[in-house]
Amino acid sequence: MVFNAAGVPGAGLRPLAGLGLNADIQILENLAVSNYHSLQTRLEKRFSSGVSGLLSYTWGKALTNAVDHLSTSGGGNGVDVGVFKEAQNGGDRRAEYGLAEFDVQHRLIGSAVWQVPFRRNGFAGSFFGGWELSPIVTVQSGLGLTMVQSNLLNLGGERQSRPNRVANGALPDAQRTVDRYFDTNAFRILQTSPAAEGFVAFQAFGNSGVGVLRGPGMFNIDFNLSRNFEITEKRTIQFRAEFFNALNHTNFGVPGVNMSSGGFGQIIQTSTESRIIQLALKYKF
Repeated sequence: MVFNAAGVPGAGLRPLAGLGLNADIQILENLAVSNYHSLQTRLEKRFSSGVSGLLSYTWGKALTNAVDHLSTSGGGNGVDVGVFKEAQNGGDRRAEYGLAEFDVQHRLIGSAVWQVPFRRNGFAGSFFGGWELSPIVTVQSGLGLTMVQSNLLNLGGERQSRPNRVANGALPDAQRTVDRYFDTNAFRILQTSPAAEGFVAFQAFGNSGVGVLRGPGMFNIDFNLSRNFEITEKRTIQFRAEFFNALNHTNFGVPGVNMSSGGFGQIIQTSTESRIIQLALKYKF
């Protein structure tokens, strides 16, 4: 990294240019760090009187300075939360330390099985008896977001530049919309031209960190409703109705995190599908 007299950054020569190696060199190193701390609780009611239930809650935090492409962005699968597999500045790994791509601070899952306790005698018993309801409720907080911009310099590899962070960036819940989920004015794109807004002399890497904001959370209810109708001792018909996102609740995806492309701070997709209903009829003999 070099700077001219006006403080304009330049890539300069590679460290091994004197040996005739001024192109990309891929090196694998075991130098990343990560840690995870959590509080995990579980409340269970074992099956009795036709009812069982399980409630699990996790409050945790996963921090790392390396990307896990099995979960979200970069060259891997999933959604783009801004981090990439190569450090913005290979000489400053500390600046890459932040929320892991898969970090979820709060996660609550509840499930139950309820066998409707009506007797099978008479009309009410024949209609209501034998039904089984199995709901699953999932509530969790959002993923960490990392703001990025187009590469300020060509430093080789697949690096991703980050902007400068001039304010917190988080908006109160009442001010969040799909068109402006966070304060987009809290981030400024770095420039290499002294005449451009956002230029900072003798600075080549933005100070905005990894996972500085949180995306939208998720709330979802699935449930299954089923009943066995006995025809004979060895013949049974089973009816099942399965509801996914039963309340048709809209769970928003992550907002745009790239300042150099359209949609910065905007949400244009959902993280779950709309309600899905499946009906099935099974004959057992």
